[in-house]
Amino acid sequence: MSDGTAGKNNRDFLKLNADSQLAELFSRRLIFVMGKGGVGKTTISTALAIAAERMGKRVLLAEIGDSDAIGQIFINDTLPEAPLKIADRIWGARVNPKTELALYVRHHINSKFFANRITRSRLFDYLVAAAPGLREIMSLGRIWRWTQEAGSAEPFAYDLIIVDAPATGHALSLLRLPRVLIEMIRFGPIVKEVRELESVLRDPARTWLTLVTLAEELPTNEALQLYQAADADLGMPFKMIFINAVYPRVFTKPELERINDLKSFCRGNDTDASCLKLLEAADHLIRMRRRQQPYIDRIKSKTRGGGVEVPVYYTNHLSIGDIGDIASRMIRQMREQSEP
Repeated sequence: MSDGTAGKNNRDFLKLNADSQLAELFSRRLIFVMGKGGVGKTTISTALAIAAERMGKRVLLAEIGDSDAIGQIFINDTLPEAPLKIADRIWGARVNPKTELALYVRHHINSKFFANRITRSRLFDYLVAAAPGLREIMSLGRIWRWTQEAGSAEPFAYDLIIVDAPATGHALSLLRLPRVLIEMIRFGPIVKEVRELESVLRDPARTWLTLVTLAEELPTNEALQLYQAADADLGMPFKMIFINAVYPRVFTKPELERINDLKSFCRGNDTDASCLKLLEAADHLIRMRRRQQPYIDRIKSKTRGGGVEVPVYYTNHLSIGDIGDIASRMIRQMREQSEP
């Protein structure tokens, strides 16, 4: 980030203390960012990575699924499967289940010839596409191995791994699978590895689950269901929920009353049309916030720690600068929530 706000952003981050929500969030090794498709998971994942980088963390930003949005944001291209440095202290990678399964086969079959014959066959492609749970367990296995990797001069290659997870339904299948496999197979080398993976996912000292939603009915319902599943079903430690694309509350109650009076006056008199348009724009902003408020209140009342509001941006293509600004706003809001 090299825009004119960099100095102010750095000062904001230096004000963070050990009790802040964000410092606690980034004290873990693994963060899953989950939510309904289209709610802005990639935006929040990227903003969290930028925030962690500004706090001095080495971050791996991992993409699971068919989207290549993270690569488009940083390098205007699809991320590779091997971690690629995409910012000063941020690496990006895309998880490819087929590649992971091929590596697994080559590791467990002594003959390189037979391993290559298997992984290059059409049957192998069918297996990857059709075998229940195979893509999920290979994806999780890759993430788990990243959590274990050491750097050249550091205990770990990355301080923090942020996973931009698939949409809710697929993500739930992804995170339920280790426990299902343990119950089904029970013995053998695969179960040993899956148990180690399971211990990382369920460990509150190493892993957090964060949610992203919009202040709308269907995304809110799905986010709250996922929040309940984190405790009751997944057994995963939940930390934070981000409410994306929130309209600002910019007017006081007397100002709202004044806007209504002015609208009535303008409509009843021969006044400048631009004045009325300006008042109608303000009225639209007020209505949008009022429409969102019941969902914001519901989310904050039913989740631990409340929700972090991320402001709406009037564009369909957020730049890296926009996302950096979102990171700054998130930092300030979470710091304020941490203050007594």
